[in-house]
Amino acid sequence: MTRQKKTRSAGSNGQRHLPAQEIRKSREPKEETKKKGAGLKSGSRNNVAQVKPASTDNAANKDKRIGSKKPIALVPVTEQPLVVSQPKASLAKVKAEVIAPEQELALIENDSYLQQLLERVEQNEILTGKDAKYFNAKTARLEQLLQQLGLTEQEAEVDPLAEFESKDWRKDLLGED
Repeated sequence: MTRQKKTRSAGSNGQRHLPAQEIRKSREPKEETKKKGAGLKSGSRNNVAQVKPASTDNAANKDKRIGSKKPIALVPVTEQPLVVSQPKASLAKVKAEVIAPEQELALIENDSYLQQLLERVEQNEILTGKDAKYFNAKTARLEQLLQQLGLTEQEAEVDPLAEFESKDWRKDLLGED
């Protein structure tokens, strides 16, 4: 017996493949229902014919869309002076409290954060960012306060080696030669 190739078709006894157009015809259409209205009909505010004339009870049937008929003066009335309310609080710039130099010097010397930064500098650590700015500002202010109060040691600035070299030792050792 010879071999027969398989085909994709189901054959004559399989279910027939219908085209899309025939499938649409065979379906039953859905029942069409009327959509519920949500809100008022469009254009109802412009439809003046539906607005019923107001009866004797004017407040109950008054149309809210129609504004007041009271005339408004376009020129300011001079009889009533304008009331300008005065503020209860006044604005002023904040003034820094003036501290005595001695007190400020004591505050800087007792600053624990500055002491920590000073220890880091003594350990040859390089300060960066906010730490460096804070350290520089406080040390500069400390020098200003020390100069202002006269507590700086100007003698310490003199180099002892320069003093030694400037002295004439020959006169001391040899006499008046």
